[in-house]
Amino acid sequence: MTFISTAGQSLEQTERIKLVQSQLSTLQYQLSSGKKTRLFKGLETGVITSERARADFKSIETYIGNITIADRRIKLMDSTIATVQQQAENVLNALEIQTQSGEFELGTIGDLAANSFDFILSLMNEQDGDRYLFGGAGTRDQPVRDTGSLDSYLATRINQWVTTGIDTDELVDSYRDTAQLNDTVVGYSAVLSSGKSKSIFVRVDEKTELDYTVKANESGFRDILVAIGAIKNLTQSLDEVTREADDPAATVTAPGATKQEQNENFYQVFNDLARMLTTGIDSLVNERFSLSQVQAQMNQIQENYKIEKNVLSGIISDVEDVDLNETAVKLNSLQIQLEASFRVTASLSDLSLVNFI
Repeated sequence: MTFISTAGQSLEQTERIKLVQSQLSTLQYQLSSGKKTRLFKGLETGVITSERARADFKSIETYIGNITIADRRIKLMDSTIATVQQQAENVLNALEIQTQSGEFELGTIGDLAANSFDFILSLMNEQDGDRYLFGGAGTRDQPVRDTGSLDSYLATRINQWVTTGIDTDELVDSYRDTAQLNDTVVGYSAVLSSGKSKSIFVRVDEKTELDYTVKANESGFRDILVAIGAIKNLTQSLDEVTREADDPAATVTAPGATKQEQNENFYQVFNDLARMLTTGIDSLVNERFSLSQVQAQMNQIQENYKIEKNVLSGIISDVEDVDLNETAVKLNSLQIQLEASFRVTASLSDLSLVNFI
């Protein structure tokens, strides 16, 4: 039997089949992944657009992550400051009630001040994970400790006042003057006491950082802590505000040769501590306002980023994604073409002179 050489046609048909198989593989990948290609170079002229859009998208994701973390910490800081503010208001309200009643119960006020002092101290050491929120950039250092030095200092000055070693104005100066009652004596960490603690910022874009620092030795925190500490020690040092006629000589009262002088000296200190609490509360209100301003700015930036992400996602999709319906049609058409090619190849392989004639 004589055969007709179809080698050339077979080779040509084989190459066509390989090309169709390659196209089929590409379409199958596109249909399963929704993407045009596995590699960036497969995007041809769209590769630069895709890479830039993806880089911008990744940067935005980083900034949104920064904002999310900062927002969580700001909320925790605001809640903590609000609680400190409430504790201070409770003590202040108790002082005002005592004044209105005309009878000052040292024990009641002393217990409230002692409990509030300990609670406020723990709040000033609030943490987010293992990071202290009110230590500035020194997030690993506990901002304030009850070392006992503040109580010792205040008790000493009050005792000097009671024994007329210092007058009432000097007593007031002793707890208000930060040169006399410095941060180290209060119990603040070395980095806060030195004034070298840096601020905390959140980076929200390539060129912008927002400051959301509130330190434990800010005036609001400090005034409240010192004032309540002074109230606690004052009530512990005195037995009565003034000495009644039938009181024993050992009764400890505010200094003064007469009941009126004792009363005046006591209420001068008492009213000053109330003003100090009020000033501290007002300062904390301002701190909360500042935090809310930063939070509002971050939220606006985050909303803008969400819009930008949608735009970038659209750009990336236009460059990288395929129309799945169109791809399915192409795939079906190519499969039919490939089956036809196989049938032609098979026919060529069996071709002989008899079949040809």
